Amino acid sequence: MAEKDHPPSAPPPTSYMSEPTADPALLDPFRAIGWSNSLLNSPDYYPIRTWSRLPKAHTGEDGFFAGTLATSSTIPHCLTLRRRNLLPPPQEVPVWPSPTATPSSAPSPIPPDIIMMVDLATPGVSGHPSTAHGGVVATLLDEAMSLAVAMHAPASGDHPRGAIYTAQLDVRYKKPLRVPGLVVVRAKVVARVGRKYWVRAQAVQEESDENNSRGRGDHLEWAKKKTVVTDAMAFWIQAAPSL
Repeated sequence: MAEKDHPPSAPPPTSYMSEPTADPALLDPFRAIGWSNSLLNSPDYYPIRTWSRLPKAHTGEDGFFAGTLATSSTIPHCLTLRRRNLLPPPQEVPVWPSPTATPSSAPSPIPPDIIMMVDLATPGVSGHPSTAHGGVVATLLDEAMSLAVAMHAPASGDHPRGAIYTAQLDVRYKKPLRVPGLVVVRAKVVARVGRKYWVRAQAVQEESDENNSRGRGDHLEWAKKKTVVTDAMAFWIQAAPSL
């Protein structure tokens, strides 16, 4: 199916979410950073193109993430990694964290479905000095979640899959997200009941400024402390497919 024939707001084509990419323009910026290079070297994940970074001129869809936030002063580079062996999510509604709950400051030990590596520039995404705007952070979480949902959204032969929408997004801002620098967004579908999906996502940074250091990305990169700067839960709905 050609990109122009893809139904608006529908999950990405299955081939787009499954085919590895070796495009140097996508990989090289993250090969140059120790932490992201170590993620690229993980045997459990492989890089794919990020569907929402593809401009869709015929509908204007994804214009915000593929256009407004794809400049040298906003988000010049973005790369998605998908889990190689994806397990189906539980079919039970999860317990939604209470508003007073304090999520752990350490990244979840549960392997995510999607890892989105984002190179944040300045001043285009800044809210406060050297700090990403909260709306930009929420956008990153939402975009990573959408890709996690897309990986679990059922395909049905040649029929298009139904559009997916965020119905509820609960964001907990824990620490400022420093810019410029690298942020890693981890997203996982924690439950699915029919066309309803519950998703957890975390935005993670290295605690020191070393997140921009150049390095080989060996096991020593994992010894540097990673901190969750933003934590989120969301409820997604997939519309019935149009036949």
